[in-house]
Amino acid sequence: MIDEIDAQILDLLQQDGRLSNAAIAEQVGLTTSTVFERIKKLEKKEIIQRYVAVVDPQKLGRPITAFVRLTIGTAPGEDYAACKQDFVARCLAEPDILECHSVAGEECYLLKVRVANTGELEKLLERLRTYTLVAKSTSSIVMSTFKEEMGIGVAMQIATKGGVG
Repeated sequence: MIDEIDAQILDLLQQDGRLSNAAIAEQVGLTTSTVFERIKKLEKKEIIQRYVAVVDPQKLGRPITAFVRLTIGTAPGEDYAACKQDFVARCLAEPDILECHSVAGEECYLLKVRVANTGELEKLLERLRTYTLVAKSTSSIVMSTFKEEMGIGVAMQIATKGGVG
């Protein structure tokens, strides 16, 4: 369980992962050393998993975002669980795949991908189809994005629900 101060620290770090402990301490009303210790505990509990830089995909030549829904199958005699494990391992190795989710429903997986153009999307889909037996795939290319967040509003969750974890 985390408290309201931890939640505030998490919200601040999600907004700017480069904030100094002193700047965080000033905003949450604690000493720098206390903030340092709290952050170390959040890292040890793996609540803070890593620190990243959010980049502009347009400026890095990856303007196309697509969501790909896949249903996988197996050839006769193949182990379905092994096929799924292999597929996931290959998705993890693909730099164009930003997210890979196992989902309930008609499809097996939902992928979020970023590519330079539709030709690159087509090549990615062809590679995915060679990894395992893809029974069905459906792609949706994003036309425009109105909201895309990386962070989770932790302090708001504690305020409205009385706790997290």
